[in-house]
Amino acid sequence: MKLAIISGTTLPGGGPRHIYSLLESIDRKKWDIIVCTHKDGSYWNKLVALGITPYDLVLRRLSFFTFLELFKILIKEKPDLIHTHGKGPGVYGRLIGWILRIPVVHTFHGFQYKLLPFLNKLFYLIVENILTLLTQHHIFVSDGEKRKAKILKFLNDSNSSVINNGIDLEFFENLASAEDAFAEQGLRSSEEIKVFGTLSRVSPEKGITTLLEGFSEAKKVAPHIRLIIVGDCPNEHQEYLKTARQYIYKNGLDEVVKILGSRPDALGFLKCIDFYVSPSKSEGLPYNIIEALAVGIPVVATDIPGNNDIIRKSVEGLLIPVNSARSLAHGLLSLLEMGEEECQAMVQNGKVRIRNQFSLNQMLEKTFSLYQKVLEGSD
Repeated sequence: MKLAIISGTTLPGGGPRHIYSLLESIDRKKWDIIVCTHKDGSYWNKLVALGITPYDLVLRRLSFFTFLELFKILIKEKPDLIHTHGKGPGVYGRLIGWILRIPVVHTFHGFQYKLLPFLNKLFYLIVENILTLLTQHHIFVSDGEKRKAKILKFLNDSNSSVINNGIDLEFFENLASAEDAFAEQGLRSSEEIKVFGTLSRVSPEKGITTLLEGFSEAKKVAPHIRLIIVGDCPNEHQEYLKTARQYIYKNGLDEVVKILGSRPDALGFLKCIDFYVSPSKSEGLPYNIIEALAVGIPVVATDIPGNNDIIRKSVEGLLIPVNSARSLAHGLLSLLEMGEEECQAMVQNGKVRIRNQFSLNQMLEKTFSLYQKVLEGSD
């Protein structure tokens, strides 16, 4: 059997991470793999290391020439199943799958239409409703995302499933610390210093500027706190990164806030920080919160679909209103003031929840079973 994976990017993020986890574990004796994606990030070389040579296509922008190029590739490769990921790849792959009579599974890594301008939102929903009719099965990475997608008229429980993102629990139990790299940042100058951290792409939907504003407010009350942000910034959001850095400079936070960019040892920083914070405005099902809970770090996160599919309020972590610097400041201070017993209870609850609902094995088993079901239904 041959599987075609169609994705928009190889930059670090939830979608590429999800795809890599699938392909790293899939039975290569049973499945031949082709990947169509863009050579714009570190996951490209990771795919090559798996013995996969991807086709380099810019699929996040709609183009008739890109459509033709992908069409020719799929005619040549003759896959038995197409699995698309994200908006642009989903448009191309589902249309071509319908034309070539190839069954298609589509994964939404976040059904994020509410932040779009009105006309863009209307166009997106019309197109997505049409594409729903051309898709054999839809995967949502969280229950919250599936609830948002109920606006799609032709989506139902028979043609859609929730398969949570999952992580390798053993890997995180034995995760190596990035202690030396962390020490180089000079944030923990004394034992009383408490460091908040986030592993996040620097872009508007991740709420980084709101985090900076909230942190600045919290620091007025708790001057011993620090903040570290580890993650890349896409080219289209360089102005946003510039705005964030300007805020840090203008508010005299240069010595207490560090934006490090993308790093190969990013996960190791989870072993160095005291608290994890997620200020996102929208998410699918964020790996970073799953990872923080697996490592055993107290978490404060915005109360949005995706985040609140992982964290139950005051059970595995703290949930705060979205897009509010004041609420973020309150959340940071609440973690600082929390008693040791309550804090440890949340940490233990988090580890149990990740083990029970967000393991890599569960994600793989459900996805590969779905592939088989879709293929059997297309016979």
